[in-house]
Amino acid sequence: MPTVLITDHVFPSVTLERKVLEDAGITLQEVKPACKTEDEVIQRCSSADALIVQWAPITRRVLEALPGVRGVVRYGIGVDNIDVKAAKEIGRMVSNVPNYCQEEVSDHTIAMMISLARRIPQDHNQIAHGGWGVGPFLPLPAFSDLTLGLIGFGSIAKKVSEKAKAFRFKQVAYDPVAKAEAFRERGVERVELAELLGRADIISLHCPLLPATHHIINSSSIAQMKPGVILINTARGPLIDEPDLVQALRERRLLGAGLDVFEKEPLPVDSALRSMPNVILTSHAASVSIRAVEQLQIKAAEAARDIVFGKRPEGALV
Repeated sequence: MPTVLITDHVFPSVTLERKVLEDAGITLQEVKPACKTEDEVIQRCSSADALIVQWAPITRRVLEALPGVRGVVRYGIGVDNIDVKAAKEIGRMVSNVPNYCQEEVSDHTIAMMISLARRIPQDHNQIAHGGWGVGPFLPLPAFSDLTLGLIGFGSIAKKVSEKAKAFRFKQVAYDPVAKAEAFRERGVERVELAELLGRADIISLHCPLLPATHHIINSSSIAQMKPGVILINTARGPLIDEPDLVQALRERRLLGAGLDVFEKEPLPVDSALRSMPNVILTSHAASVSIRAVEQLQIKAAEAARDIVFGKRPEGALV
């Protein structure tokens, strides 16, 4: 029987994956303890026809050392831990779960955005420490007077845009690869990055992590923003240079930040972000709901099944 191995995962069980695969005549095995390094993947996964991975590194070296592996499925959307270019050159399939958690991440983004725009965490913090009154948070603009800037205009950003319309924000977006009709269809003004940085009152990141987007938010880009901008990141931690962000928050050049992802996770205990009253921090939790996680597990297993049988999965990247 063909075999699918799960290198690592964070779920209480893989019962959903097992049903999908065993119903198709495929054996599912969990690697225990979970693989964390290239060597562990190489040593423990030689019997696999396909891999399902969460964070395990799938590099060129790994792929070349596992000639029996026909393809790799990532639990999630991002494939930062998989060398997709090498997989294509070697002739292996790579798939993600492309529609995973779009509603959840966009909901989380809106929740952070609205909370910070209404100064809720700041007010909560002052009351918790004995203070009172809206005075320290004035002026407090109406949502209809604020411009939301979306950096990246993929599927999640489009969901954010749709939901933000209910709050009457003006909207601009930057995405160098999105088609012009995507902006027109949603009534969102397409702008270049420099213009977005200069116009937006709230900036929300929705771009992939690439060499061109690594630290896209840094001291230079922050200097192009108007004073008092709110920054939201539910995409990838390394999109932001965290020391530059901390400095801007301390100097009040940024009004606040909502962060679900970080350069290092878990967020180091000595991070200055942990003690800032104008920051909302969540534990890479934007994607989580019962429905989303169940669908993630099922869709990942279906993609692995397709790879085993030589069929191109729904989320195939190569």
